[in-house]
Amino acid sequence: MNEGSTESLAAAWEYVQAQGGVLDRARFAGLAGRAVEGGPVSAAVPQNPDGGWPASWSDGLSTLDGTCYQLFLLRAVPAESLAADIPAALAFLTRAQAADGTWSEGPSPSTPQFEIPHWLLPGSPGARAYLTANCAATLADYDAEPEAVAKASEVLEWLVDPHGRLPAPLVAHWLAARVLRTQARIMVVRRLLDVVGRSFENFDAADLAWFGACTRPGDRWNRRIAARLITMQNPDGSWTDGMSEQPSPTLTVSAARVLLAAEQSGPVRYPAMYEDEESD
Repeated sequence: MNEGSTESLAAAWEYVQAQGGVLDRARFAGLAGRAVEGGPVSAAVPQNPDGGWPASWSDGLSTLDGTCYQLFLLRAVPAESLAADIPAALAFLTRAQAADGTWSEGPSPSTPQFEIPHWLLPGSPGARAYLTANCAATLADYDAEPEAVAKASEVLEWLVDPHGRLPAPLVAHWLAARVLRTQARIMVVRRLLDVVGRSFENFDAADLAWFGACTRPGDRWNRRIAARLITMQNPDGSWTDGMSEQPSPTLTVSAARVLLAAEQSGPVRYPAMYEDEESD
């Protein structure tokens, strides 16, 4: 679609109302400042007694990555409409932080033994950087555990090489930028986002929605991502998940979140013009 963000959001809302589940509709309502209809809303998968959530590969056991993902989805739902123990989930993440400020997936008092994907294996520099950025960004999104976030920020800054790269996938770069911004480490943030920007044109809608969630509302990157998402929207108002190659209500809400944030500095149209800013 090539309309502005207002038209895109209206189409996305209609699609989610027709095709989305209870959580999708609640997320969109919360983001749009509308009332959440129905009873208390829970995550798509049950929360475990330890406060965490499983991943698709963990046989029902709590994982850091799975917990971060569910917290990401639940963030937009108003507290009074939630049927989830958010403080317990944040405590689950905090308990798993190592003394050096990092996070690793794997056996611990909170996360017993399970089969871990190769890209999350403990001891892998990429897994450590990604999980540290993801867990710290999640805590920062909830304004929780500032000391844990600050400690993770120090580690992430140390891991950034002179070219602005982390020993991890690009997703870790925008998550790390989100964390480092909490400590006003603006020059490191710019270096990380410069690396992300070199691959920007190759991002699919899921990448853009996740990246956009880590930007400041209405800033240059937020508006650039929103403008790109508008061009990728399907005629029915949805966005397509690159993994399943199917329209996704969950992804559609995440994309709409970026557009709603970008609208704080005015409607977004494509192609968009961006003003230089003092910081990223």
